Amino acid sequence: MLLPPGLMIEQLEKNIYSFQVPLPDNPLKWLNTYVVAGTDGGRNLLIDTGFKRPECFEALMNGFQELGIAPENTDVFLTHVHSDHTGNAPALQKLGCRLIMGRTDHQVLLRDTWDVRKQRVLREGMPQGMLDLVFRHNPAVIYAPGAFNAEEKEAGDILSYGGYAFTLIETPGHTPGHMCLYDAQNRIMFSGDHVLFDITPNICAWVQMADSLGAYLQSLARISQYPVRLALPGHRTAGEKTFEARISELLAHHTARLNEAGQIVHENPGINAYDLAGKMTWRIKARSWDDFPPGQKWFALGEALAHLDHLVIGKQITRIQNKDGSIIYE
Repeated sequence: MLLPPGLMIEQLEKNIYSFQVPLPDNPLKWLNTYVVAGTDGGRNLLIDTGFKRPECFEALMNGFQELGIAPENTDVFLTHVHSDHTGNAPALQKLGCRLIMGRTDHQVLLRDTWDVRKQRVLREGMPQGMLDLVFRHNPAVIYAPGAFNAEEKEAGDILSYGGYAFTLIETPGHTPGHMCLYDAQNRIMFSGDHVLFDITPNICAWVQMADSLGAYLQSLARISQYPVRLALPGHRTAGEKTFEARISELLAHHTARLNEAGQIVHENPGINAYDLAGKMTWRIKARSWDDFPPGQKWFALGEALAHLDHLVIGKQITRIQNKDGSIIYE
């Protein structure tokens, strides 16, 4: 497939293309959407869709047009439940695309647990006023797709497109049922948000997992066994780092985060998770915890909780529930 010069579509391998879907007003900046073009009249595969925003949908439509593919001949695989990856799925389905998603995360999408998550962060110290601001401005909520039907897949299932055979690998942690796609013959890994290179995936507490960080660390160790020549992440670029080297960095990062969270509890016995998150180290353009945007406080607290859960399960700290329901750590 020959493309006119000047288009923002990059050919990565034979029949594999990528283009950026903008994520306006979001620190992630953009989503990498991938297309595996079908051969001999076969179906195409598009991976991930961006937020349910006009800017994201326009970028998708431009990608379809520039690649010369039709929605009715295109399947859409959604690596995980987050709205920056699933937001436009229903709109593409209406155009004729067939949606495919891992069973675990599709069931998460169908079963609303926001009320349970809200109640937990309130017990963990987030003020009600801040929670109200989060849900008024959080793009993960306001640009979400809502429930939709999809063909559910399991780990080990194979998706064949464009001369490739992609095995689905379930990598829980970032979400309960995050999926990566791996072509063994060509050693190509679509890593979604499981392995990112320029930024660190957000690992937060989930209702569906008692220890999301533990699951993530196990998933990293498991996927490190796959030989990878070309890693294709959901955000930013892979740069010059190897897949194995980046996994080692991510493992070291979370070891340091666990040590930091444990040290904060040691120095501040009786601290709640919200205040602890404010004492942790974050790479964000804000002078202090008070200056964090509400959405970033939500993600920071979620990540702090994931690390606290792991420390509690490992019996390195203790979680105490007070008579009023509030939770502290010692």
